This record gives sequence, C-alpha cells and structure tokens, in this order.
Amino acid sequence: MRTEKNTMAGFTLIELMLSMVFGLIVLSGLTSVYLAVVTSSTETLKNTKLNSQLMTIMGVMADDIRRAGYWSNSNLLAPTDNPFNQVDDSRLVIVTSVANNTKIVDDSNVDGSCILYSYDRDEDGLVDNSSSSFEYYGFRLIGGTVQVRSSGSVTQGDSCTNGNWYDLSDDDLYQIDTLTFNPGNSSCANSSEPDGSDSDNDSNTDVDDEDEKNCYKVAATAGHVTVETREILITLAGSLKNDASVKARYSQSVRVRNDLVRLR
Repeated sequence: MRTEKNTMAGFTLIELMLSMVFGLIVLSGLTSVYLAVVTSSTETLKNTKLNSQLMTIMGVMADDIRRAGYWSNSNLLAPTDNPFNQVDDSRLVIVTSVANNTKIVDDSNVDGSCILYSYDRDEDGLVDNSSSSFEYYGFRLIGGTVQVRSSGSVTQGDSCTNGNWYDLSDDDLYQIDTLTFNPGNSSCANSSEPDGSDSDNDSNTDVDDEDEKNCYKVAATAGHVTVETREILITLAGSLKNDASVKARYSQSVRVRNDLVRLR
C-alpha cells in the first residue's frame, strides 16, 4: 500500500514583509486621496457659503434700489410732482461714506459706500415717515458689515448717519470688504431741446448743439423739463472671518425703473 505525504507551504518572512510594504503604499495612497477629497469639499463648502451669502445680499439691494422713486400716482399728476423724487428730500442720493458725508454728482464715475432713496411702498401717494409706515430707505457699509435703514428721514441732511440701521450681513461668519455704489452710467436728457437758442453760449456756429440735450453737460435753464435715467453699478466683495483667503466679489448694474423728471 502506497501513501503520499501531504505538505503545507506558507509565506516566507520576506514575502510577508513585501506584502505589508505594498499594503502600506496602497493605504497611504487611499489616505492621500481621502484627505484631498475632504480638503476640496471643505474649500468648496466655504466658497459656496460665502458666494451664497453675497448673492443674497446683492439681490436684496438690487431689487430694492430698482424701486427708487416709485409713485402710485392714482390721481395722474405730472411726473414732476412725484414726492418720491424730490431733491434734498426723497430723491435717490449716493454718499461717499458714513464718515465723509458728501453727495456724489449724479453722472460722476465715483464710488460711494452709502445710498439713500424712497418709494411708495404702501401705494398711498404719500412719503410716509412714521414708525408704523416708513418709506425712506438705504444701504451702507460700516465696520465690515452691510446695514439697511429701518427708520429716519432723508430730510435730515441727506445723511447716512441719521435714522436707525440694522445689520443685513452676518459679521460672525464673514466680513464685507467692499460695498460701492457708482452712478457713472446715468444720463440726463433736456426734453426742451432743441429750443432754437444757444443755451451753452459756446463758439460753435450751431444754435442747438448736441451737448445741449445732455443736461449733465449743459445745465437746463429755468422752465425746461429734464429726464434723468439713473443706473447704479453695485460692487460687493467679502471674505470669511475664519479663513480670509476665501473671497468672493460681485458686480451688478441696476437700472432704476422710475426716471427723475424735473422742472428746472
């Protein structure tokens, strides 16, 4: 009777060590990939959070500024009688800053960090200025925070310091590095031109120059009606408080729907 001897073979020490080395290499690669994905996801989350917040603030400002000068005008009065477009009272005004309370000329390519305006929110035809019904509005940048006006009166010196303001941006999570309003793309048309007279008194042989139609270039004389189309460029930029390297910046041009009609 013949018998066979069964033998069992295992790993040698060298083979076992090589297996462990290869395993560590694979594990290290997987760990690196995992860490890269986690880091990328964290950065994406931070950027998404900041972008979302800034886009929301920009949307709120653009939608509200677009309404400046709105008047229900149920009695069909002349546009020049619009109580929400009165100079030194309810008309849209851009101010250089809270600290330097200087008004910016309507068509100048200059940035301001505060804007004031009014519109007929309750459609009663009156500019309301009480705690129960307030129709003077504004936005400003102060201390890295965007604030919105909750009460006050533009008649108080067109000042960005009067009235009550509350925070629109969350200064615990991020700070606003830039908020500017620029009226440089606004335009003004003298509806009385051509009027057959040399309003700018220049050396040009033409009685009615092309420039005379632009009441920003040539001031309209008494009795002339002008129509101003306001276009405001808003720029907003911010960064995260816990990671200043995460930044975002947005710009949007807002066409105010209600033109400013004035009798000079």
